[in-house]
Parts: sequence; structure tokens; C-alpha cells
Amino acid sequence: MSLENYFSQFRKHIIGVDQTFNSPYGEQKIIYTDWTASGRLYRPIEEKIIN
Repeated sequence: MSLENYFSQFRKHIIGVDQTFNSPYGEQKIIYTDWTASGRLYRPIEEKIIN
């Protein structure tokens, strides 16, 4: 099993994954590069806190 396959189960729960935005160059996919500083939200953890 590749690392990408292993981590896909986690990636699909990241809030905002595969999000796009409109730019002067057309629709662009957001590339997130600041994982450590901002603490990007992870849906299972957020749902546990909410409920």
C-alpha cells in the first residue's frame, strides 16, 4: 500500500479539501501549504467537539 492510499482515509475528512476559487485565470484548486501554523480542521475531531 502506498502512503497516498494509506492517508486517503484521513484526507477525505479534511475540511476544505478539493476546494476551488475563481481567479482572473479561471477556476483554480486551492493548494494548502500551511498545515502546522494554522491547524487545518479535521471533520471527525470537529464533530466530536460539537457533539
